[in-house]
Amino acid sequence: MGKLLLILTLFLPIWVFAQTADTYIQAGNAKDKVKNYNGAIVDYTRAIHIDTANINAYFFRGNSRSNSKDFTGAIADYTKTIMLKPDRAEAYYYRANANTNLENFAEAVKDYTTALRFLPKNADIYQYRGSAKTNLKDFVGAIDDYTKAIQIKPSANLYTYRGVAYSNLGDNPSAIADYDRALASNSKSAELYYYRANSKSALKNYNGAILDFNKSLELNPRNAEAYYYRGNAKANMGNNQGAIVDYNQAMRLNPKLEELNHYLANAKINVADNRGAIAEYTKAIAQNPTNGELYLRRGVARVNIGDKAKALPDLNKAIELQPDAYPEAYRARAGIRFDNKDYEGAIDDADFVIKNNNKDDGAYAIRGNAKAEKKDTVSALVDFNTAIELNGRNSYTYYSRGNVKRDLKDVRGAIEDYTKAIELRPDYMDAYLERGNARARMRNFAGAAQDYQRVLDNSPRSEEAYLKLGNSRALFRDYQGAIDTYNLGIKINPKNTAFFIKRGVAKSKLGDTQGAARDFNQVLRLDTGSAEAYQNRGNLKAGYGDFEGAMADINKAISQQANEEAYLFLGSAKAGLNDYLGAIEAYNRALEINTNSAKALYFRGLAKSNLPDSLGAMDDFKKAYDNDPQDEDVFVYRGLAKLNLQDSINAIQEYNTAIDMNPTNSDAYLYRGVAKFKLQDYRGALQDYTTAIQMNAANKLAFLRRGELKAVQRDNKGAIDDFTTAITLDGRLRMAFYERGLIRIQVSAEKNNGCLDLSKAGELGLKEAYEAIKKYCN
Repeated sequence: MGKLLLILTLFLPIWVFAQTADTYIQAGNAKDKVKNYNGAIVDYTRAIHIDTANINAYFFRGNSRSNSKDFTGAIADYTKTIMLKPDRAEAYYYRANANTNLENFAEAVKDYTTALRFLPKNADIYQYRGSAKTNLKDFVGAIDDYTKAIQIKPSANLYTYRGVAYSNLGDNPSAIADYDRALASNSKSAELYYYRANSKSALKNYNGAILDFNKSLELNPRNAEAYYYRGNAKANMGNNQGAIVDYNQAMRLNPKLEELNHYLANAKINVADNRGAIAEYTKAIAQNPTNGELYLRRGVARVNIGDKAKALPDLNKAIELQPDAYPEAYRARAGIRFDNKDYEGAIDDADFVIKNNNKDDGAYAIRGNAKAEKKDTVSALVDFNTAIELNGRNSYTYYSRGNVKRDLKDVRGAIEDYTKAIELRPDYMDAYLERGNARARMRNFAGAAQDYQRVLDNSPRSEEAYLKLGNSRALFRDYQGAIDTYNLGIKINPKNTAFFIKRGVAKSKLGDTQGAARDFNQVLRLDTGSAEAYQNRGNLKAGYGDFEGAMADINKAISQQANEEAYLFLGSAKAGLNDYLGAIEAYNRALEINTNSAKALYFRGLAKSNLPDSLGAMDDFKKAYDNDPQDEDVFVYRGLAKLNLQDSINAIQEYNTAIDMNPTNSDAYLYRGVAKFKLQDYRGALQDYTTAIQMNAANKLAFLRRGELKAVQRDNKGAIDDFTTAITLDGRLRMAFYERGLIRIQVSAEKNNGCLDLSKAGELGLKEAYEAIKKYCN
């Protein structure tokens, strides 16, 4: 509550003296007595014309002028009276009153002081001087004057005025004592209950304050400020709904109350009515456009509803208006910058918060996440550890630290952190998802299933929950489980394109290219401009050798929404056409979007190895490793590059490293098998192909390569079985048809089927198949 100042408007009594006076003075007195002040002034003026030194004429005219609110004229008359009779105490007293009404409080204090030299026992003069000092914010002097007045003639009003002065001085216990004394003799004063309520609020006695505001409003239900401040008291007690009711009533009574929209907005944001809060903050900003806190709070409300695009300008404005005042603005902006992948900006903002308050655990957590995204995992862990030391009850910090431990392959440590996050926040669905993923990585599939089911039990109609659960299952190559989950999500909302895109990707991983294509096409029926659908359909086409069709789709996606993944897919399609320079250019564009993309770097390195540019390739793999030393695929692709460079021995060492980092990486076993096959280590190759299949039963290339190996070993039945499985996984895998056909045509009973296999391989775009048909089938 702001300071309470008393401004007195005084209507002076009429002085009539029994002494003999001029006829005009008597006439003036009579007119003044019936409040005909203008007529009285005319008479007093006539008296002055006759006798320019008539003290009473000037004095009485001053009274009439004061009563008619001509305070400047009154002061002139009282001044003339004092000139003629310097010891006339009432002239000083009344001139002080006139100055008070003109808010010339310093002059009023001087005149009250002079009057008190002549009338030292006059309680009213002490009271009025106290009021003038109150308006000059001389609360100590005011209290002294009110105390003297009380000593002479105690009254409820004097205790009230002194209570206000104590309150303005911050001595609320003394203020309350005075209000109690005043109420003892004036228990029906709405104003007194109101004043006492404010003092109780200042002492954080909100219950007592609310009781007094209630009483004040019983006596005066039209007091908008009483509703306003009662709302503040309720808000301070956490009763924000009650506060909103009071603020709305105050608004109806007086919509111009200062800061009312501000406090109403605060209450609304506290009950999660963020949109309502935004509307009120907007009104408050229109009234006070230089108040940085209003932009800050509106920005926070916008963050809460996910409107970060509009939140960011609000936070920027708050910081611009008062750069050092709102660490919270920097913290909130750091969060938005993090979400926008502006990790350097997020770190800068978090640094500012920590510099101003090194106990702000939230700032350490945000900075830790930003550092983690920049692959500075050591510093990230230090920040998360600091945040947890400062506040061991923040579930988000444990969750974030768990993610870093997950990326560092400290899966057990990650599970411990996710578990702690869940203990602190039992409805933390993201933590259940990540713990489920971690448990699956530890081969604890039962525990993983429990976590995933917990997510679905919590949100049986949540599209986001099904999407995240499906993504998690896909992450661990449980593509059928992912598809089943996306199916459930589609039942909830058959127009959610994200489900179809993700399901299409999962189907492609299982070799269901037709099903995947149907899903991507369905997305394009729902949203003809879906860049994600075009780029994934293009990548699907590249997977079965339709590189021209692939590039058409991917270029369409890029024209609508250029992104890193689209350029990665474009590079792969160009590499499939042996356009390695074009592939490198596509990977360069991906790196322009994300300079830290390890994937773009190792894809580019692989393309360079096909030129061959061995030095450039190895430089890219080194950069990829520097950007993400925990990604085993860096070693898988460097192994592929070394295979391209005819260095099978060192390729095997790369795959060994990848397997050490992640013993479940199916591709690492597959390509190590390829390297061993090139070195004619057929037993070692067979073992690796089989392990690759055990790690991922949908690895069609592992079946294809194992089939080729079995064919070399003349295990034709085993080879045909593997080729058949590969075809089952991907009906467009032309090499599987080709290799199976070459084996079948060697057996007279199978020759027709073998020729049909070769025909299918040719139909799918393999030119060599037609050469074989000419040689063996005609």
